[in-house]
Amino acid sequence: MALTRKMDLTQGVIPFQIIKFMLPLAVTFITQILFHAADVIVVGRFARNAEHAVAAIGGSAPITSILITVFLGMGAGVSAIVARFMGARDYKNVSRAVHSSLVLGLVCGVFILIVGYIFGRDMFRLLRVPESIIEDALAYFRVILWGMPAVVIYAFGCCILRSVGKPNLPMVILSISGIVNVVLNIVLVTLFDMEVLGVAYATITAQFLSLLLILGTLYRSHGAYRFLFGKLFRIDFSILGRVCYNGFPAGLQNGCFAISNILVAHANNDFGPGAIAATTIVGFAAGGLINSIANAQHQTTITFTGQNAGAQKKDRILKGLFWNIGYALLIGLTLGGIARFTLDLWLPCCVKNPSREMLEFAHIRATLQLLPGFLFMILDVFSGTLRGLGYSVLPTAISIFGICLFRVFWVICLFPFMSRNYWILIMNFPASYLLTSIILGIALWIALRKIPDSPDPEPAK
Repeated sequence: MALTRKMDLTQGVIPFQIIKFMLPLAVTFITQILFHAADVIVVGRFARNAEHAVAAIGGSAPITSILITVFLGMGAGVSAIVARFMGARDYKNVSRAVHSSLVLGLVCGVFILIVGYIFGRDMFRLLRVPESIIEDALAYFRVILWGMPAVVIYAFGCCILRSVGKPNLPMVILSISGIVNVVLNIVLVTLFDMEVLGVAYATITAQFLSLLLILGTLYRSHGAYRFLFGKLFRIDFSILGRVCYNGFPAGLQNGCFAISNILVAHANNDFGPGAIAATTIVGFAAGGLINSIANAQHQTTITFTGQNAGAQKKDRILKGLFWNIGYALLIGLTLGGIARFTLDLWLPCCVKNPSREMLEFAHIRATLQLLPGFLFMILDVFSGTLRGLGYSVLPTAISIFGICLFRVFWVICLFPFMSRNYWILIMNFPASYLLTSIILGIALWIALRKIPDSPDPEPAK
């Protein structure tokens, strides 16, 4: 079947292979964002106080992000290690990496659940979530926490399937669980009048369904990456160490992103529920149209570069980098422009009767996050290529400086002394993307110069 055919990225027509591998990932990520957006849209259309309900869901997003993104970033380590073993045809270690990664996912998910329950309320108060929405936001957050083990294991399982050349299967799994999520959203909110709690219960139900489907898919596989329960108790700590070594820097990078975004959210929340609601709505648009494709390209470049690095094919790595940059420019500029200039058409579909204040905040967010979104896509191409080459710490260090520390400096040192203007606050996004892209590009150019040229093919005998 087409859905189960593996992709060998070390041979074939490069631009078509990139699109063929990236498209299912992009569809998966976009679909995931759209299904999460269903939470917001359902309460935005049917809740009694729509703007406050949307703000309650959005108010918990920075807290959830800082807890989970560190561990989801570890998926980069899973992708890199499994892809390199596959490229080197080392199938014994592929199996070890698969099972060690799934155990790691379970541990990470339980850790998130415990920390979130203990420190959740303190985090909300630190973030200055308005008192008018804090109880709804906290209730939503505590229900969502129970799905965290399922989220992390599912994410690692998706990374495994993509690394062995099966990017379509996560898309199918997500589509099934996403439809369940949407149906439950509508039923629990409209028929049972549960509003914010209703979408929370619908979400974790879909997350555990995704977990069962991903484990079932790996169990029914017939390759070295097949999941067997008995092998979970035979963890290879050396491989687990390599996964952590390659993945923790990406997780640390994501965590630093989340911390810097919390500082932005801290300042953003001072503008009131209208700004929080606008951030939530535009954030889903940015995630669906820009970040999703950027994440797909990041995973694609890790896998493509990792397989070709294992096969010692420098020429294909360089050509793949060229095509990925072109795709980032084309897709980012096109989709970012469409999303920004049609904002007045689609935003009222998400929130009934949006206030004028919310619309003004949304226009600023869309202009400064959606239009320059291609910079974030290029940033992820550079970062993914470096990780595929085995440089796990370098892109993390650059991103922490160029995005995290830069945003901290912007929010703490610049914003308070520039009339606390909302435009100035949000301007930190494109500025940090540009700075980080430039530094990553220089680092990647140096790293590529160190790679020996591809070996000449052996003459036919």
